[in-house]
Amino acid sequence: MVDAADTVLLNGGIYTVAPDRSWAEALAVRGGVIVEVGGNEAVRPLVGPNTRVIDLEGRMALPGFHDAHVHPTMGGFALLGCNLEGEASVEAIIRRVESCVQAGGEGWLEGHAFDLSVFGQDGPHKSLLDAIGSARPIVLWSSDGHNAWANSRALDLAGITADTPDPSLGVIEREPDGSPSGTLRETAQELLRAAIPKPSAEAAQQALETGIRHLNANGITSFIDAWVGREDYESYLALDRAGKLTARVVTSLTYESGFAKHVGEEFEAVLAARGDYESERLRHDSIKLFLDGVLEGETAALLEDYVGLGHHGELILDPEALDAAVTRFDAMGLQVHMHAIGDRAVRAGLDAIEAARRANGASDNRHHISHLQMIHIDDIERFAELETAANFQAAWAYPDEWIMDLNLPVVGEERVQAMYPMASVERAGGRIVGGSDWNVSTANPLEAIEVAVRRQDASAAGGPVLNPGERLSLESMIDAYTINGAWLMRQEAMTGSLEVGKRADIVILDRDLFGIPAADLNEVEVVMTMLDGQTVYESETLTWRGELDD
Repeated sequence: MVDAADTVLLNGGIYTVAPDRSWAEALAVRGGVIVEVGGNEAVRPLVGPNTRVIDLEGRMALPGFHDAHVHPTMGGFALLGCNLEGEASVEAIIRRVESCVQAGGEGWLEGHAFDLSVFGQDGPHKSLLDAIGSARPIVLWSSDGHNAWANSRALDLAGITADTPDPSLGVIEREPDGSPSGTLRETAQELLRAAIPKPSAEAAQQALETGIRHLNANGITSFIDAWVGREDYESYLALDRAGKLTARVVTSLTYESGFAKHVGEEFEAVLAARGDYESERLRHDSIKLFLDGVLEGETAALLEDYVGLGHHGELILDPEALDAAVTRFDAMGLQVHMHAIGDRAVRAGLDAIEAARRANGASDNRHHISHLQMIHIDDIERFAELETAANFQAAWAYPDEWIMDLNLPVVGEERVQAMYPMASVERAGGRIVGGSDWNVSTANPLEAIEVAVRRQDASAAGGPVLNPGERLSLESMIDAYTINGAWLMRQEAMTGSLEVGKRADIVILDRDLFGIPAADLNEVEVVMTMLDGQTVYESETLTWRGELDD
């Protein structure tokens, strides 16, 4: 007698992402593991009296999405607090902050994910926040994570004055008399963070849980947290022990930069204790290195000077120190996860991985470089040669205000048109993985997939294109968010495709991605997300029969 399945999906278009990229009608799950994939006739015999039977009614199912670069705790704080995401003008941002002030509260008011691109090259001014008329210190964090905006009260409490020097690798934008204008870039943001009381452990756990639930709602079942320290280890483990960790997670411990959460002996202690915080769904075997800043504010490290500025940005770690760090972590069997925007930073990262391979030999540590806004043509083939994943935030790869208003004036048309060379890396044999960088940008993989396919604004049917030669296929982008992401997380034997013996991490969509125009991809909705065969998200807005009377 055949053992009955716990859950069965029938009557669907199931894109398995198996090696042959096959499709199936039905799928069965027992004990969180896929036990059958095929036609309805093959799966129906596994339906028992207690089997949950889900009628897909022709909808598409595919492996749960893998987000290879995300910040769920920060995103959770934004969702729970003064969230500025999507406010597309100065006036809209100010109105939203005013409403946050009117909602009440005491102490510091933090706003999250404001759009820096609407303010021009010098960034926003403190007077705009001062005019709101609140006595509270107000700090707004930009969506790129590299810029902050403060009112006069916040600057006073943080002790930031005309006499405060710019910190190493940071910039305090100033008035002609040297006083701070209200915009702080890169490591200068830490002057504000040092003055703001840290959230409680309970608040951090609530934010993390909220952030993960948001990822689940976007079909994400596995992710890499790109910026963590010991407090994050503790939050993840607390959620896991409470049965609330609804994703598979790899975290990246920050190392040696103004963004590092621990330095020196404290870093070493946290690194040594990382195993104490691990579980079946939770691993801490990745190290995060920041190699440069961003183009906004001209802190990204370039091979050639910024236009008319006489400098090309700085590397956060000098090449010798970077090589030594990557070689050390590679020898320990750890994955290195790098932030690199400028082409000089990307080259330095690849050079460091090459140095590690010379010293340690080839490994299976699966290092990756994130963002990759600019890659010199001579470095395109090195991703494949060095078995280094190219971790693109594809939702950025279109000519938006950030690129056209802030980047174009300082790097020029030729370098703009070479941005985010995803197809070039793929053609050279490189492995593309998808990351959102949420809450810097949308967590929705379908929006990022659409932008990668079209290289146009996902919110518009037409419009300007950012280098059409770098468009990727839909198949490639699904791979990036499924099997390639699973490979990067070293779990491709467990997730990333819907095959017998793998975990039942599944996303169900309201329509077939291959059956609609590319311009409609971002409009597709997630109907259900499953982890180990258990529902971790189900849409409340869509009407569907779901359960099948059988």
